[in-house]
Amino acid sequence: MAARTGASIGVAVTITILGLLSVGLFVTTLVFYGQAQRAKGDLQTAQDEYAEFISDAQREHATVRAVLDEARGERRSVVEHLMLTRAELLSATSGDQSMTQAVFNERLGAIEGAESQPLFDLIDAKNAEIARLIERAEVAEEGRRTAQIAAENEAERVANIEAAFGSRGEMLQEDVDGAMAQLVQARDGYKDLADKLARQMEDSSAEYEAEIDELNGTVEFVQNELTVLRDQLARARGENSADRVLPFAQEALVDGRVDQVDRAVNEVILSIGRQDKVVLGMTFAIYSSPTDIRVDELTGEYPEGKGVIEVVRVEDGFSRARIVESSDGNPILRGDVIANAVYDPNKTYKFVVEGLFDTNNDGLATRYETDELAALIERWGGTVVDELTGDLDFLVLGAQPVLPVRPGPDAPIAVLNEYNRLIREVDRYNDLRLSAETTSVPLLNANRLQTLIGDFPD
Repeated sequence: MAARTGASIGVAVTITILGLLSVGLFVTTLVFYGQAQRAKGDLQTAQDEYAEFISDAQREHATVRAVLDEARGERRSVVEHLMLTRAELLSATSGDQSMTQAVFNERLGAIEGAESQPLFDLIDAKNAEIARLIERAEVAEEGRRTAQIAAENEAERVANIEAAFGSRGEMLQEDVDGAMAQLVQARDGYKDLADKLARQMEDSSAEYEAEIDELNGTVEFVQNELTVLRDQLARARGENSADRVLPFAQEALVDGRVDQVDRAVNEVILSIGRQDKVVLGMTFAIYSSPTDIRVDELTGEYPEGKGVIEVVRVEDGFSRARIVESSDGNPILRGDVIANAVYDPNKTYKFVVEGLFDTNNDGLATRYETDELAALIERWGGTVVDELTGDLDFLVLGAQPVLPVRPGPDAPIAVLNEYNRLIREVDRYNDLRLSAETTSVPLLNANRLQTLIGDFPD
């Protein structure tokens, strides 16, 4: 009995211990579960905060990995590395490390050209432009120094001349005083002679007055006759007034002006452009003023301009042209006028082109070059017609076709046909010239046309 009682007590103790251990294990499990839940929440929070900085996909991007490698190499965090890098960039570009991105973008947008090209390329372009301007400034400064030295030398020369003239002037004054005394003496003699001539003129006046009266009568008769003839001529001209062509005002040949001269590149800026129908390759003669574009009464030709230019670039409101020819003694200046007889920004000129031309200056005028000239006129905005009409602006005459020796009656038919064709060309040439002279159509020979368009382009 005593043994059974002892065993029961042992079992009870064991069960009690196991119960206590179970309770302890349960409590421990609850504690660890709570801690695990808190750790899981902290992990999720950390992952959410991490995602605000970078996602897993972005972490594998080559750029991000490069930034991470740079940060590790500097023993810094990525954020610290990015902050320092951003501060360095803002300091280098704007001088303000605290500038926001919005302010930076606004400042960057205010820079001309930054919207279309990288900032470094823009800086390189600006540096190249500055270098070109500095080079041009150095050239201008060298020119100024040269001009200053020339001016100082000229001033010294003038001073020497004035000094020489001072001593020479004293000698001349003595000569003048002597001459004045002789003039006073001569004046007294001339006065006596004038009195004598006055008396002779009074005696001859009556004879001259009678002769003048007779001449006045003759002049009045001639004037009456002239009035009658003018009236007849006006009526005769009035019969064909609808077909007459009025003379062309030469000042109207002015097509624009020189707005700027860029001697560094031997070019000029013109006041006319694409909106004025300017085309590449067009040439112009340059004159100082519109009044210079007049036919010389002695030679019958237009004076050559002070220079020749050729259009090399056309913009909407202006053109750039290279200087083909210019005179050292009469340079091209801002405000000079330009002329091209073919071109007009406000109207389309009509031309009749006849004869043979030598546009390539090889000394041989041909019909082929006549066709080239007609094509050039149309390319520059003119219209080429076949007949002389009432609205014609210019008749352009080249060299007259030359007739060969008249072939004999037994010549081949092809030779006879060619001879007859040349006769018709010569007759047309002479008829057009006579009609132009009769109706006052402006007539341009090859030299006049070449002068007024600057030159025949190559």
